[in-house]
This record gives sequence, C-alpha cells and structure tokens, in this order.
Amino acid sequence: MQTQDQQQTSLTPVKQQAKTPQSSPLPPAIAKQDKANISMLQERCRQLCLSTFFPDTDPARSLGITSSIAGEGKTFLAAIMAKTLANDTTNPVTLLECNWEHPDIHTYFEIPATPGLAEWLRGECQLEDIRYIVGPNLTVIPAGNGRSSAVKQLQQMRQHGLRKLFNTPDDFFIVDLPPVVSSAYGKLAATLVESLVIVVRSGETTDLMIAETTEQLKNLPVQGVILNQMVSKIPRWLQRLL
Repeated sequence: MQTQDQQQTSLTPVKQQAKTPQSSPLPPAIAKQDKANISMLQERCRQLCLSTFFPDTDPARSLGITSSIAGEGKTFLAAIMAKTLANDTTNPVTLLECNWEHPDIHTYFEIPATPGLAEWLRGECQLEDIRYIVGPNLTVIPAGNGRSSAVKQLQQMRQHGLRKLFNTPDDFFIVDLPPVVSSAYGKLAATLVESLVIVVRSGETTDLMIAETTEQLKNLPVQGVILNQMVSKIPRWLQRLL
C-alpha cells in the first residue's frame, strides 16, 4: 500500500460496559511476509493519523475514509487506523460507521450489527446501547439498519456535528464512509468530517471513477489518496487481531 499526501490549506456515561469481544490467540508462528505486511500497514496508518490529528497547526478531530466504489478495502483500513490511533494517544477514539450500504464493521470486532447508529438516531435505543467498548481507549459504533433513511440521518448528524452529537468533546473520530460514486449519499456523508482520505484499489477503480470521485470531493478537505495495490493476503481472522 502506498500513500500520497496532498497539501490542503464529557462522555455520556455508559450504563453497562459492552462485553469486550474475545479474539482468537495468535498462532505460534506467523509467516515472515505477513509480519512485514502487518508492520508496514500499521506504520502507514500511524503516519496518516499523526499528520491528521497532530500537525503543527489546525489539527483535525475527525478523519473520514471513503472510496469510489465498494470493495476497495476502506473498512479494513478504518479499523486498523482506529486501533493504531487508540494505542498511540490518550484521547478516546471512536470508530464510527456511516456506511449503510455495506455495513461490515461488526464483523471485524465481533459485535452485534444492531442496534447501531441508525437505531439511535431514530430514537429506538439509548446511546450506551450502541457504544461497544472494544479496547482500553477504543469505542466502536456500528451503522445499524439505516439504508432506507440514510439521507435523513446524515442531515441530522450535520446539524449538530460529531462531537456535539455524541457529547464527546475530547474524542478523535475515525469514520467509515460510504463510497462516493456507487452510493447516492456518499458526497453528503463526506461533509461530516474535518479531513478525508480516498482509498483506491489498483485494478478495481477505473481512472474515470477516480476522476468523478475527486471532482465530487474537490471542495472538501481531502488529505490524500491511499493506493491499495492488491487484495489483502492477510487472513480475515488475522485482520481482526491487528
């Protein structure tokens, strides 16, 4: 994976802490190449988080991960970024899924798919019901079932802003966004965050799709493009442990 930067100018109490998912133990040995790929991936994510949340001036509090179409690896990347950032900072980190077209965050962390963000925004549950604590410094909020009401939900979120909406003034947000080209509300969702990264998978995303994506996001704070050069060879069970 290769990164190309582009220059651009009080928690709500959780009544009952969510059960931390149990991960399978690592095997006695992981292939040397897998270890190298994991290390490189984590360092790339760390570099991106540092440049977003800890620059010399104008630090962001939210980073959105988007793409042109589904299947480019942005959800996996968002999960790794959130875990890496949570390990590196004392600020609470919230991984928020806003992709109601293909909600998948729950599979990485082995948490329920619902209730999630959509159910809470519709008033069907409490905030503590959708905040899954998966680590000492990391909370995950799945998208829930909100495909039919996605635009209304996004408008509701834009009215408040992420930190005010969740009453988390100290949190850093990593937001898994819907794709821009293949989702009708992809551009609208991208306006929720203070900084954006576009994931492009080599061999999957055409030049025309990339051009359309960058055109739709041209007035938004795109920080850079991450080139995902190949389909990940890291097994799915191991991805959940990164």
